[in-house]
Amino acid sequence: MITVLVTGAGGGVGQGIIKSLKLIKDLEIKIVAADMSNLAAGIYAGDVSRIVPSASSDDYLKRLGVVFCEESIDYYFAGTDVELLFCANNKAYIEQEYGVKVVVSPLSAIAISDDKHKTAEFLKQHDFYYPQTWLPSEVDVDSLEFPVIVKPAVGCRSIGVGISRDKAQLMQRLDNEEGLVIQELVGTDADEYTCTIVVINGVASDVVILNRTLRAGDTFRAEPVDNSVISEYVTKVALAMDIHGSCNFQLRLDKEGIPKIFEVNCRFSGTTPFCAQLGFNPVEYYIKKTQGLEYSGAINFDAMVLRHWQEVVVSKSQMAELAQAGRLDPRVLKNAALF
Repeated sequence: MITVLVTGAGGGVGQGIIKSLKLIKDLEIKIVAADMSNLAAGIYAGDVSRIVPSASSDDYLKRLGVVFCEESIDYYFAGTDVELLFCANNKAYIEQEYGVKVVVSPLSAIAISDDKHKTAEFLKQHDFYYPQTWLPSEVDVDSLEFPVIVKPAVGCRSIGVGISRDKAQLMQRLDNEEGLVIQELVGTDADEYTCTIVVINGVASDVVILNRTLRAGDTFRAEPVDNSVISEYVTKVALAMDIHGSCNFQLRLDKEGIPKIFEVNCRFSGTTPFCAQLGFNPVEYYIKKTQGLEYSGAINFDAMVLRHWQEVVVSKSQMAELAQAGRLDPRVLKNAALF
């Protein structure tokens, strides 16, 4: 029996990890789903539900320690971005004190991925393709080739991302907002890809490349593609960043077909279950490789992912029990793909 803790079960990343765990058929896996709220649908998708405080809480490590011991946790998968720094800072302690494998990249990789200006600077310094990127304090607006992309240096889900088509639009944005970066506009929406890779001790998996369509910042339609240029590029960048576990790279191809990464998510992504259902399960790859087991996956390129909403019905008595006790063995109507 392998016991896996997945936090942030109320969000897309946490639920995607849980979905991927459930697709592993030849291992006995117990899933402990954790979240801050008893109203998070995904918290009822595991074998055990646990309420935990915010990752920023002073007693978060202590509360997780209780879960580690009571549930005999083997792997800890963080399902939220805000947990990554916590996991990286406490990885050595958790692994030594509790014997739990913390699936997280080093602090240096997280710092690069958290800030889009740092991402571009890293790519530039290592002679990788990158989108031209400027801070407002260093840009010569009169020399820019419009349109340009303007976005928060630290952000998620495409919030605050916009196109400035001329100097007036750009200056209006810069005059009214702080913490922005300016980037060249690479390619078109049709040239955008989300890429998944898993790295363990410097050994990289194959890269899953999905041509995607976004809705409200999330991928809701994706088609796998075979592109050796993108694959080689992403692999080299992941190894240079010293990634551990899964990492998501978002990029566009320019008009010459050159890939340029514009965002890095240093974690399992919301498209993890897409990869798993198309033939390569990043979660399964990680667990089996770290267990010394063989894993082989093969992407079905004659397929396409169409994302849809799903529902789950949970009794109010179970919600109340979870809120009061902090732990539940959920019994829900298992008619949705997540369950």
